[in-house]
Amino acid sequence: MRMDSPDRARGDVGRAGRAAGDAVGWLVAVVLFLALLWARPALAIEIRQAERLKDGEAVAQTVALPDTWAGPASGALRGARYRLRFHLDQPPGDTLWGLRIDRLASVHRIYLNGRLVHEQGGHGSARLRLLPAYLPLAPTLFRRGDNELRLELTFSTRAGLSPVEIGPDTDLRPRYESDRGWDTRWPQHLNIAGAALAACMLLLWWRRPQERATGLFGALWLIASMRNFDYFIAASPFSSGLSDWLYYSAQCGTVALLGLFSIELAGRPRPRLRRVYALALPGLPLLGAVAAAVGLFAPVRQVVYPLLIVMGVGALLLMARLLRGQRGLALAMLCLGVGALVLSGAHDYAFLRSWLPVTDFFWMAYTAPFALAGYAGMLLNRLVRGLERAEELSLMLERRVAERTIELADANAAKSRFLAAASHDLRQPVAAIGLLAGLVRERVAAMGGPALALMDKLSQAVLALEDLLRGLMDLSRLDAGNAAPTPRPVALQPLFDAIALHEQPHAQARGLRLRLRPTDAVVASDPVLLDQMLRNLVGNALRYTSRGGVLVGVRRRGSRWLLQVWDSGRGIAPADQRQVFEEFVQLDNPQRDRNQGLGLGLAIVRRSAALMGHALGLASRPGRGSCFWIELPSAPADARPAAAVEPAAAPLQGRAVWLLEDDGALRDALVERLVAWGAEVVPMASLTDLRAALADIDVDADPSAPPAAPVLLSDHRLPDGDSVQALALFGARFDSTAVVMTGDVGPRLAGLFADYAARGVPVLHKPFDADTLLRLLSTPPPSRRSGPLSTPHETRAPA
Repeated sequence: MRMDSPDRARGDVGRAGRAAGDAVGWLVAVVLFLALLWARPALAIEIRQAERLKDGEAVAQTVALPDTWAGPASGALRGARYRLRFHLDQPPGDTLWGLRIDRLASVHRIYLNGRLVHEQGGHGSARLRLLPAYLPLAPTLFRRGDNELRLELTFSTRAGLSPVEIGPDTDLRPRYESDRGWDTRWPQHLNIAGAALAACMLLLWWRRPQERATGLFGALWLIASMRNFDYFIAASPFSSGLSDWLYYSAQCGTVALLGLFSIELAGRPRPRLRRVYALALPGLPLLGAVAAAVGLFAPVRQVVYPLLIVMGVGALLLMARLLRGQRGLALAMLCLGVGALVLSGAHDYAFLRSWLPVTDFFWMAYTAPFALAGYAGMLLNRLVRGLERAEELSLMLERRVAERTIELADANAAKSRFLAAASHDLRQPVAAIGLLAGLVRERVAAMGGPALALMDKLSQAVLALEDLLRGLMDLSRLDAGNAAPTPRPVALQPLFDAIALHEQPHAQARGLRLRLRPTDAVVASDPVLLDQMLRNLVGNALRYTSRGGVLVGVRRRGSRWLLQVWDSGRGIAPADQRQVFEEFVQLDNPQRDRNQGLGLGLAIVRRSAALMGHALGLASRPGRGSCFWIELPSAPADARPAAAVEPAAAPLQGRAVWLLEDDGALRDALVERLVAWGAEVVPMASLTDLRAALADIDVDADPSAPPAAPVLLSDHRLPDGDSVQALALFGARFDSTAVVMTGDVGPRLAGLFADYAARGVPVLHKPFDADTLLRLLSTPPPSRRSGPLSTPHETRAPA
């Protein structure tokens, strides 16, 4: 163990002693300084004795200050004169002096050594109050020896005078300003803040009428705050009588509203007690007005004020019962604040009756904010509980939305899986039926006879089936995101011409007039989707118009074009305008008459517009017609209509087509259709057949004459692969193009088909009509080598 030396220990003790001595020395110095500061000689003269002479008295009385006495009970004005004497050994010289009186009548005249130094108010307009006053005095007003200060004061119900101080301005003014900050400005600012908070409560009541308790408390507090603020204001735009009545009415209104608030807060009806406070709210101020008119206002006020105290105690008892039945710091603060409010009212009544010294003050301005703080705490607790409940409900709602979203996603995925699984098998026979029906009709038409009418009906039925399947698949493709739009400049006039050519027979058959106003507008949109949208809108307008016609036009809206389709049909009620864009909605077709459509056209329009970011709108008046519009961005006028091509008898004469289709019925129908168009068809059912055909060409090829490049028409799904592999094999041998057929609408193929479109490979969705197939094979995209695609594709599955 290490032991310290005695010298080292003595050194530590010495240092500790010196530190303690220094601390004691500093403490003694501070105490002496404060003592000297406290004991410094006062430069001001305090006068605590005066001679008082009231109006109507012949002999002056010597009174001690503060002097308190009651004015006339009738409220009539009464004057008094005070004479105060003080002695100065030396006059002030050049030093400015001041006069401080903590309670001085607001109507007064002040004389110093016989000279009038200040006068305020007149008997007709000034309010009669006892307020603090400070008056600077010129040093020339004083004299050596005895000096006399005379005060001529006017009083009403409360009268008296506080002690008077006279002294140097540098000594009196700072203390006066400091005292006024605490007993005047601070409560004024506090009540201004209370009035602002009360206004917020009233605003809450206005927005939510069920918040009656908050509204009543806000009303009473707004009145109380204004009254408390008015305590300390000497000037008034009103006469003394009107000012007294307003003050009295504020007192009555505050107590009546306090009672109604207590009843509302307790949550019990108490109809009799509520009726008492409700009648007191307008009744007592009206009683005061009548009493003022007949000159009995002061006696009535002296009777009513004790009644108000009793009513305040009743409100306090109601709140005490509420506190006993409930718990909470904010409620306890509110009850204590209301209790302090009632106690302050009793004190202020005694002060008003001059039962308390004139140097006392109204407590209400100081205690009232505590009740406000208590109710503000209750509102804060309610707000916190409301926020917590809102958070709980929000979390619960989020959980339910998440659960519902998962359910909807599962249902949508199940629908997509069903469509993806069933569409291929459903589209194949429908496409085959359509192609074969077209071939049969052509041959029957060449022979003539009654069978042609039957074939026309069969063709109509096939077209109806294709329209239904095509509409369903278009909706599924749009929902799945497979229809990737490719915006480019589109001239609207060629689109109008094509629609007029297609829809004019329909309009004429219904006795309608179809007009498409000529335009040179060029818009930025996907031409295929835009054509589909406009055709659906025009077809829908013709279908639901029985007289008049349909007008298609374009007009400018700023930097955009507004494409509009007007009709004179039956119109759509405002309540039904939103649902007409839903699937299978036909407002006037409950029997599902096929001649009135399927109810899919407007749903396709809405989804296509959303996919391309085009605004879609509807304006309609029942019985007057409707207007559907699409807002399109403008584009440079560099789009030109394609030249019309006259159909040939054998439009594919000399064209070689390699057909890769695993479905036998559809493959046979396609072969018949292509051969009828004059094409040389090489049918294949799998990638194995394609490899064999390519091998045969390589074996039989003449080196001096390269073979003509055929067009590959391939299904996407194949027994031993898919179209990606087919295009890769085909492109490795031929610098040619291809057309892909598909019956799939799954979202996994959206990227692949977008890649096809970017490479110039058309994708033909089954079922397709013969005209579309002929157009793609007659005017194929520019030739390009179809190498392996980088876009991932779905796992191969057998057809």
